[in-house]
Amino acid sequence: MLKIGVAEINITPAAGLRMAGMLKPPPAQGVHWPLYARCFVFDDGIQRAALVVLDNLLLAPALIPELRQALTAGHGLQPGEVMIACTHTHRAPYTAALMDEEIDFAYVDFLRQQLAQGMAQAMAARQPAALRVGHCQAPGWTFNRRQVYASPLYGEQVGTQGPQAIPGFLRNEGPEDHEVKALLAETLDGRALGGLVNFACHTTVMGADPFYSADYAGPLSEALAQRYGGVFGFLQGAAGNLWVIDTRQMTTVQAGDYMGPAHASRMGQALAQKAGQALEGALPRRDGRVRVARQALSIPQRRVTPEQAALARWYLEEAPESLDQQEFTRRIYGHDYTFFANDPVVQEWFARETIGMWEWQRRAGTRELLEEVEVQVITIGEADEGGLAFVGYPCELFTEFGLQTKAQSPFAETFVVELANGWHGYVPTQEAFAHGGYEARLGYTSRLAPETGDRLVETALNLLRQNAGPLAGVASPKR
Repeated sequence: MLKIGVAEINITPAAGLRMAGMLKPPPAQGVHWPLYARCFVFDDGIQRAALVVLDNLLLAPALIPELRQALTAGHGLQPGEVMIACTHTHRAPYTAALMDEEIDFAYVDFLRQQLAQGMAQAMAARQPAALRVGHCQAPGWTFNRRQVYASPLYGEQVGTQGPQAIPGFLRNEGPEDHEVKALLAETLDGRALGGLVNFACHTTVMGADPFYSADYAGPLSEALAQRYGGVFGFLQGAAGNLWVIDTRQMTTVQAGDYMGPAHASRMGQALAQKAGQALEGALPRRDGRVRVARQALSIPQRRVTPEQAALARWYLEEAPESLDQQEFTRRIYGHDYTFFANDPVVQEWFARETIGMWEWQRRAGTRELLEEVEVQVITIGEADEGGLAFVGYPCELFTEFGLQTKAQSPFAETFVVELANGWHGYVPTQEAFAHGGYEARLGYTSRLAPETGDRLVETALNLLRQNAGPLAGVASPKR
């Protein structure tokens, strides 16, 4: 019989730390929605797996081994049986070097200690339980943020986060994923232990608000806990090219209509209602084999050219204030836009990114700098009997790849979880690389080879099929 243990622990630091995810980050003045770590342990009596959800932006890959070790020590869990995922809130301290800021290692030490306590509580709380899982659509809360414009030089180009109601706009580049997936764990007498909700939208609703905040995931988790009881966590879906603003209305509405605590609360409560709708009629399942599979891929970085490095230095040291930013973007990037506005502040940031990547790559001393990128799958139950799966991708994955993963998975319910077990930057589609825009521009935030997304999805689907097949539970080799 399946046993489940759930616990949460506060990971909100004292006020004053800078918050990751935006340029010129402010120090936190207080808290709007506290930051939590939620630990979920699944135990079938033979195999255990743990899913840990953090209200953080993302984790540097180098932190994953030590956090897994802290979570598993003394519990009979193996590090590879733990998936650590971030909700991607942009109002939490630095747990990766990003946008000219370094990792806050004092906060990482605090986080590691809290995670060890949270996992100990979840392990101690294990008890026989049933799962209910369902899904529904929630249109109107997530939007594609890559707008395609007619270009006199390149035909079609993306200006990320651009308006639609202007001359030259052609279409949004890709689709949106409006699906809400929900899981509820209950004791055998029907008491809620808690659950998980999966939705794909950048957690940037709080904007540059100078307060720690779980963003819309905070009121979402609160509303579900109030409705059902127990502990609820948010799993960020494939949201690399999705955000909260409907760009059809960018020229007619105020930013406050999409940003700030009021909208975060509206969005969280609306998604909580949809999660409840997804669970209506879902039958409880008390049994199910737990299986874990993972595979690490060696993926090359794209390389900065000497010409790009020289242009970046010129920009930082000599560029005149009258410089045409779009023309310079074309020279150094080969595309019309980073973001639609081509803001000089963003240009300066990417000039530093270019130099930083150039120094990193040339000092590696090889023709090709490779990153070890892990794909992890946790499944519960049999694929042909309504089983469920969690697929962890360590990146900001474009939604096209998330939709593909769900559509081709052999499991009835597949939760696509980005920012799981580290962060290797954005993973755009091949089309996105052809169109340019922020998410495809080479820098620390987007550095892997263009074929990465296809390789990750292929690997995930193979792992899912492995867990669904006759050799389920046999670990796959690294390649």
